[in-house]
Amino acid sequence: MFCETFLDSFAVLRTRDTDELHDWLNRNFAVRKLELRGATEPFDCTVNHCALPSIALTYARYGGRIGAEIAHNDFYLQGFPLSGEGEVQWNEHVVPVRPDLGGIAGGPGSHGRFTYSGDFSNLVLRITPAALVQRLAILLDRPVDPPLKLAGPPKPTNVASYGRLVKFLAGEIEQHQAQLPDMVLSEIEDAVIVNFLFANRHNYSSLLEGTPRAAAPWQVRRAVDYIEQHWDEALTIERLTEITETSARSLFLLFKKTYDTSPMVYLSQVRLRHAREMLCRPAPGASVTKVGFMCGFSNMGNFAMKYYGAFGEKPSETLRSHLK
Repeated sequence: MFCETFLDSFAVLRTRDTDELHDWLNRNFAVRKLELRGATEPFDCTVNHCALPSIALTYARYGGRIGAEIAHNDFYLQGFPLSGEGEVQWNEHVVPVRPDLGGIAGGPGSHGRFTYSGDFSNLVLRITPAALVQRLAILLDRPVDPPLKLAGPPKPTNVASYGRLVKFLAGEIEQHQAQLPDMVLSEIEDAVIVNFLFANRHNYSSLLEGTPRAAAPWQVRRAVDYIEQHWDEALTIERLTEITETSARSLFLLFKKTYDTSPMVYLSQVRLRHAREMLCRPAPGASVTKVGFMCGFSNMGNFAMKYYGAFGEKPSETLRSHLK
């Protein structure tokens, strides 16, 4: 059966030794116990792993029926099954896991037991608590007290949508590797962390889903001025709320009322405008890919589609018509 793989350029483990796999999983995921359930079956494991400042992505194909136990971890994680099936007991919740059902999320200090079929593979997201709590405080516009606590399995529809975002990030990292600008990685990473809070149930879900108080118009103007002046830098929710002195949800609400769009879409429009200026006045050695990266677009297909929608021609056509 065909199974999609991720992060092949970030291979860390190719082994038939369960002790070697256990050692790596223990160091990276606090896996205290690992056992092969089918002693007579072949075991051939593949692990790819990429770490960013606040998150890490791991692709694993275990190549054998295994059982594992996690205890005393100090991070948040979420798994996205790609093939096979299994069962996860996370604290008091026991849920089946397979591609059509999604996985399960866990937090620091939790206890988990996992059993996977021989053809099981998954993509695992790991988030540092400091980064997650910081984003939550920004969204709430208040300190996170009591501590963030996950509350049961997420809705399959939420996990499916979130899984597509995480897979997109893994695909971009694999395709471009070291070519991705820091601001692109920072913004994608920020989106992954924030969406974790909306995709999963926790003790602050009701506050995130409520109606926020509106921000003052001057705060929206300040956000626009900042975007116009810093379009070529990483723009995160944290920075926007710092300079506008309001919560992210309040700012996004009034931004939508004022411009019928979000700050991030507005940023994309500004970057498209600058991209067109660069393509109309190309520097020596200019290319569509270089300009796209310089303007914060990591996916050239997406860049071309947005550019065509904004200006009615492909970016390659703009560049070609202005090359001397």
